[in-house]
Amino acid sequence: MIKLIELRTLLGARTILALLLSLSPLSYAQDATFIDNVLTLPKATVGEAAYSLELGLSVNQGNYDFGVLAAAEIPFTGTEGASVFDGAVLRVPTVDVGGTNYSLDLALVSGDPIIFRLSSYAEVAAPTPTALAQATTLFDESIETQIVQSKCIVCHKVGLIANGSGLLFVNTSQGSAATNLGAFANYLNGSEAARTRILSMVTGVGHTGGKQMDAGDELHQNLGEMLRLLLEHQAGI
Repeated sequence: MIKLIELRTLLGARTILALLLSLSPLSYAQDATFIDNVLTLPKATVGEAAYSLELGLSVNQGNYDFGVLAAAEIPFTGTEGASVFDGAVLRVPTVDVGGTNYSLDLALVSGDPIIFRLSSYAEVAAPTPTALAQATTLFDESIETQIVQSKCIVCHKVGLIANGSGLLFVNTSQGSAATNLGAFANYLNGSEAARTRILSMVTGVGHTGGKQMDAGDELHQNLGEMLRLLLEHQAGI
């Protein structure tokens, strides 16, 4: 049974409880979505209570109105990432609409029945991936197989000729990419000089293993960018 005493208090609506208590519970996911004219809010907070909601869209004289289709009380764990109702406006921080994220402000226009009306919206820019996330993607896509497993692993492995180099890798296996990216990170340890040394040695300068790539070619550029991103992450930029 859904308890919406806090919601009633904030809204000042006499029949909200009866309406929502009659609705069937729903399961809730992580992200707000809008599919087939149904706005699903996995977490909406009212004071220190939290609910999952399904709101159905109807268009009335050019207004976009949302009525409550289903509701269920869920544990309150704070307001981070939640839609928040302040007694007048339900603010949805982000909802996926056809692959684009928007923030919505839904104003309460009726308490009996409960109706929210779209009062404003804005496109939410996709967050910029962190330097570590970018480095990881670049490493997985362009370095682990093309450079580490095809070239470096021949010498840079425990027990082989480059055992004392401070930069050792493991053969392909589940988790090897993360291990090998970590090897680069540990070798760099925040040092731009270490990045320069790697990029120089792979072109054959002072490298027992000889030339592995040409300076400025695609492999070299990918390696340099990945190392730069790791340094950016280590510097906390």
